[in-house]
This record gives sequence, structure tokens and C-alpha cells, in this order.
Amino acid sequence: MSILEIPVPSDVLTEIVEDTIFAQQERFTALLRDIREFLRAAPAQATAADCASDLRHASSVAGDQRRQVIREFFEEYPADTTAADILTQMETV
Repeated sequence: MSILEIPVPSDVLTEIVEDTIFAQQERFTALLRDIREFLRAAPAQATAADCASDLRHASSVAGDQRRQVIREFFEEYPADTTAADILTQMETV
């Protein structure tokens, strides 16, 4: 998949958190930061499906609701999208 075909991460997250407490700017920004940190720590070839699966048991993201939102974020991407591709998209937009 081309980097141009990958959904814009902030747009994906905006749709997921709409009408939740995470839609508040400071919480939204914190979620984006947590996602970026999670992606930087993940193996570059890990897929979105791998990341979503890892979040079921991850202790690196505090709070069940936060983990659920971030897991939903990864579930919105095609399963074979790599962590490196998502991170690249986050850092270029």
C-alpha cells in the first residue's frame, strides 16, 4: 500500500472519538501522542492487526478506555498496513 493511500491518522482518530470525552482537544492530543509513542516502540514491520492485538494486553497504555480507543484506531486501517507506514503518515501530515 502506498503512503498516499493510507488514511490520515488524525482523521481516523477524529471519527473514532466523536461524541466521547476523548474528543476534547487536550485528550485528543494526548491520544495522538500515545499512538505515536506506541508506533515508535513497535517493530517497523508490525501490522495494524498486530498492533490492535498487542493492545489487548499492553500495559504501556494506561487505562482501559484509552487502550480501547487506540485499538479501534488500528482496527480502522487495512490489517496489513505497517506500523512504519502509519507512523510515517503521522509525521508527514
